[in-house]
Amino acid sequence: MLRLVRLICLVLAVLLVFAFAGCNNSANGIDSDYEQRPIYKDEAAKVYDDTDHLFDFKTVDFEISEDYAIVVPAGDADAKESATLLQKYFKQALNLNLALKADNVAETDKEILVGATARSESKKELKENQISVFINGKKLVFTAGHNVTLDSAVKKYIRLAPEKGRAATFDLTTDFVSEKDGYKYVWGDEFEGIGLDPNNWELIQKMAGNEVVEVSTDKAVVDVNDGRLKMHAISYFNKLKPSVEYRVPCSPVTQNKMNYVYGYAEIRARIPYSPGVWASWWTQAEGSLGGRRNFDYMLEVDIYEIFKTYEKTSYLIQWFPAEFDYNKRYEPTKTPGVSTSFTTESWTDFDHVYRFEPSDSLNYEYHIYGFEWTPEEMIMTVDGTVNARFDLSKPISKHADVSGFHDPQFFIFNTHLFYPGISNSDASIENSPESLPACHYIDYIRLY
Repeated sequence: MLRLVRLICLVLAVLLVFAFAGCNNSANGIDSDYEQRPIYKDEAAKVYDDTDHLFDFKTVDFEISEDYAIVVPAGDADAKESATLLQKYFKQALNLNLALKADNVAETDKEILVGATARSESKKELKENQISVFINGKKLVFTAGHNVTLDSAVKKYIRLAPEKGRAATFDLTTDFVSEKDGYKYVWGDEFEGIGLDPNNWELIQKMAGNEVVEVSTDKAVVDVNDGRLKMHAISYFNKLKPSVEYRVPCSPVTQNKMNYVYGYAEIRARIPYSPGVWASWWTQAEGSLGGRRNFDYMLEVDIYEIFKTYEKTSYLIQWFPAEFDYNKRYEPTKTPGVSTSFTTESWTDFDHVYRFEPSDSLNYEYHIYGFEWTPEEMIMTVDGTVNARFDLSKPISKHADVSGFHDPQFFIFNTHLFYPGISNSDASIENSPESLPACHYIDYIRLY
């Protein structure tokens, strides 16, 4: 009998080991101390299934040895930056130490050409939205019609990670344009690399969490791969933090990287229009890089903020800090010594909401979201259709100075959750477990 009990205990112990192993997501870059809770959707696999980034390519036999050099056009800083990424890839992935040279040095037959070099193999006429990676003799050639698409070509190649003795070749036509409605491209991110580009972004907690909703920088909830900025809100269990039920990403921001005044910004994005999920693309003016015209208040621009299924909402918000004492100056009936905010809901020329037709596929669709900012107005669009137009000459509070509406702004992305104590929305994620995991993907951001 005692032997039987011991045998049963041993079997149970083995089963428990396998059970915990099945919950361990460390192989996917996720903390080993937690598991993602069950996905409630019937089509669970479809939530993460995103083939929009895929493209046709070939892998061919091609031997690169250490006597190869990477060659760039002399004086072309953009091509050199892309070539440096390629140089690092060959070192880290294939243990090859390749020299990086300008095209004004003597030509050899073993070269990797990046950009519009003086070599004859680079003389391929391409439009700015075209990419070509090909082999000519013993040379591997990267060429494109613009420095942005050239950088995309290099990063796509690195993502494909051909093994030693092989190379990837492809010809693509992208959706990139350097001019749009009279504006010229000045900054952006195609999200073609591996990981968030530290030259463009940093992760900052711009929205609060609590003991139930944890804000995290873990790659399971915020990362760049497959040509996308990927942000996920997930159900979550951590045995070391038993109160936590959900995990959301920290905000990717350009706060200390890029601020701007006026222009047209555009993203192509897949947004979770799901109950309980709070996705947004917004800006703030905090004087991080560009200074301030008005220090009495801070302007926030909500290009899109998702409160309801099938609806995209846009706002301007004027934030007065407690130390400004707006309440004492203008609203003596309000509680003194607290921050005060005002929104533009009452004075937009449109109803500030874009409504999609009800569709089961909306959460998986990519759409173009635009934000135009001129000295006179701010305009938000979806697929070219205006959903909000804000007149910047009109104050939205009793503080009549609108100079702060022209303060330099920086970009922010969020994928958060509605939950008691975090927001006052009645659409708590507690009531909509089927909304998770929520996927918020950005294909590109371009500023003109």
